[in-house]
Order: sequence, then C-alpha cells, then structure tokens
Amino acid sequence: MHRTIQHTIHNIYGFAIWTILSVLLFTSCQSSDEQELESSHPQIVFLFSPGGLGDMSYNDCILEGVQRFKLDQPETDIYIYSPESLDEAEKIFSDWLVRPESNIPVLFVLATSDYEPIAERYLKEHSLTANKSILLFESRKRYSDPNIHTFQISMYGASYLAGATASRCCGDKKALALLANDSDSPIGIARDGFIAGFQGECDVEYLADDWTGYIQSSLTYQKMSEWSREYGYIFPVAGGSNAGIYRYSRENEDSPFLAGMDIDQSGLSNKITGSVIKEIDRLIFEYLMEWSTTGTMPEAQLYGLESGYSDWELSPLYEAEFKDIMEQIRQQAITKENEYYEGD
Repeated sequence: MHRTIQHTIHNIYGFAIWTILSVLLFTSCQSSDEQELESSHPQIVFLFSPGGLGDMSYNDCILEGVQRFKLDQPETDIYIYSPESLDEAEKIFSDWLVRPESNIPVLFVLATSDYEPIAERYLKEHSLTANKSILLFESRKRYSDPNIHTFQISMYGASYLAGATASRCCGDKKALALLANDSDSPIGIARDGFIAGFQGECDVEYLADDWTGYIQSSLTYQKMSEWSREYGYIFPVAGGSNAGIYRYSRENEDSPFLAGMDIDQSGLSNKITGSVIKEIDRLIFEYLMEWSTTGTMPEAQLYGLESGYSDWELSPLYEAEFKDIMEQIRQQAITKENEYYEGD
C-alpha cells in the first residue's frame, strides 16, 4: 500500500526533516480518493520516486522545498505519495488522471524522470482537464499541452569540477563513476561531466538496470572493500545506495576519496572532498509559488552551473587545498557544460 501525507504538512513548523519523514513513512492514511476529493482548496499532489524519501539527499531536499511552500501558502492542500514500486506509482497517476474536471486547480508533480514514459502513455489516451497541470522533473521535453511543464537541473558542470578535484586526489589509481542504472538520463549527464573533468582513466559501473539501483546500500557497502583496492576516487550517483559507501568510508581507513551528491554531505565522511549540489528545494519552492500565484510555470527549462541551481561545494577539510584551482577552472566548466548541450 502506498503511504500518503496530506494536510499534516502544515503542522510541521519547527520540526526537522526526519520528523516529517517519520510521519510520512509510518502513517498509512485513508484512501487517496477520499483525501483529495474532500477539500475545496487548491491542491498539489507529489509523486516521489519509489523508495526515494529518506535518502538524505535529492528526495529529502525536495521535501524541504515543499515544506517551505506549505508554510508560506497554508491554504494549499498538499498530498505526498511514496510508492513502493513503479507499478504502484503508475496506478496513483492513472487514477488521478481520469478523475472528472472540477473547479479546484490541481498540480500533479512527477518527481523523477522515471515517470515520463508512464505519463506519456496515459496522456495519449486521456487529455488533461482544464483544472489540471503537470510538472515533470528532470526533463526538457516540450509538450503541446501548455499545462505540462518540465525542467532539468544539469549536473554536468558541477560534475566536471568534481572530476577535476578527483584527478588531484587519485595518484596513480583509477576513478570509478558509480551509477544507479544506465537508463536515467540525469545521472548519465553527471557521469559525462565527471569523466570530462577527470581527464584520466575512469571506470563506469551500474548497480542495476532500473530504479532499484537507488536502494542498494547493502550492496555498495559490501563492494567497497573491493573498490577501495582498485580506485582512488569514487563518484557515486546512486541516491540512497550511496549510504553504504559513506558508511564504509567512516569505518575503514582504506576508503578512497569520495564525492557527495545533491546536498552538502561533507558531514557523512572525511573522505568526501566535495558535493555536487542541486538547489532543488529552492527551485521547487519557486515553481510552486509561480503556479500558486499565476496558475502557470516556466516550460522546458535547463538549469546548470551558471544558473546557481547546481554547483560543486568543497568540503571544509579540502577547501584550502582545492579552492583556488576550482575558481580558476569554473568558467571552463561552464563553457564545457554549454557545449555539451549545443544542438539539443
């Protein structure tokens, strides 16, 4: 059964993010149909990635932005779904899509690019009613329906800087770009940026061929003893699976150097030289505020290193060593990122 949190979001003022998550993950509410139809307020429905909430990274950062919006706009009802699989997510979306038109404006937020094929399949059969809008994360596709909005935060430029940092840490060892899967385009972009910035021998490994690559922390912990012997730096883009890597690095002195992901994760290990930052909390707050006040949002936007919504943030332990060189090559990283997208 999927788990939801509805009006309770506006009661979390002053609580830490883990408190929100404990309510979300352990409270099973009444059916979603009953919840979302009983209110006359504007509604925002969030469909998070399967197993995503609680990752102490991207998804939790999104939730912080949602919390901030709810505190600013208490009259908007927010419903959050944390499905356990893509099949469950598909049912939640398809059930919402076929609901009859009403006078209540509703925004459905698909918080991962994994949902784009699902949305496109159902939208071929069912058009959006006038009161409904969709926001799809990590996509730049333009849709003919003006009520379907997309954006992507590019990790290429920030990952390029991470690669340049890694090249100065590895010595004579290789680097490893560790990805959740080979089908999620945003992490493929991060891989490409890291390899370009590293400019050395870099292996690429995938944890799975689907979304389950984001929830393999036990596997990554087990594999770290092997990876530590072979690699001088690991660039992990695998969501919750990264937890196993960071745990190993705290417990074992032989750990290679590491990168943090999505938020500043320097506190998780002294081997983390810096973190690829996505200001997704700030961006989602701004998008929700735009929808709330105007009824629309920007279309098919790309936000890279130059925008300030993505960045490479050095950990305090390594700032003195790498700050100057990062500042020197920052414009180079921006240029490389812009070149990467030329012709798209």
